Amino acid sequence: MIMKIGRSIALAAALILTSLPAALGEVNFGHFIGKFVAEFGDDGRKVTLQEPYGFVDPAGQEWNVPDGYKTDGASVPAALWALYPPFTGNYRSAAVIHDYYCEIKDRSWQDTHKVFYFAMRAAHVDEKTAKIMYGAVYLFGPRWGPGTGPGQRSAPVKATVEQQEKLVKELQNLVEKDNPDLDSLVAEAKRMSEKATGPLPKSPE
Repeated sequence: MIMKIGRSIALAAALILTSLPAALGEVNFGHFIGKFVAEFGDDGRKVTLQEPYGFVDPAGQEWNVPDGYKTDGASVPAALWALYPPFTGNYRSAAVIHDYYCEIKDRSWQDTHKVFYFAMRAAHVDEKTAKIMYGAVYLFGPRWGPGTGPGQRSAPVKATVEQQEKLVKELQNLVEKDNPDLDSLVAEAKRMSEKATGPLPKSPE
């Protein structure tokens, strides 16, 4: 009888421990593969990977970057550089993943920008900073594939650096005040951009 009670207690404890991460609100943002080893140029902007590096997103898809890859952070909009230089802080590893897939374009631009957010969070970038950077990249970052030609709705927002900076500040205020989820963030970012630069062109019939 005592043994049965002991087993029941052990089983209950195991179930509690198993469900604890969910109860604490832990989220799987994915994880990196390998170690970030890179050579930085004198200007701090150019980076060359010295070892293969990668990221596994929450769905289990791998985003691998070969050694020798060179980048300058061009996939991060210029309006963010003053606030969040591409290769400083915890988000530099995420920036390399994002840059590479913005260049080779073998995944959708939507997935590529979203993995930038997940990789930042996996690299311990705080939630609000990651959302601001994701919102800016979603609006002003590179796009490719179906629906991204001239005059089509999903073309990236065309804005001057000054307009971008203003919109980034609005994104900051939005995230600081409401901290929306990613879908709501994108919807609100689109609304703000249309107000600042005019509506995006409609898709051709």
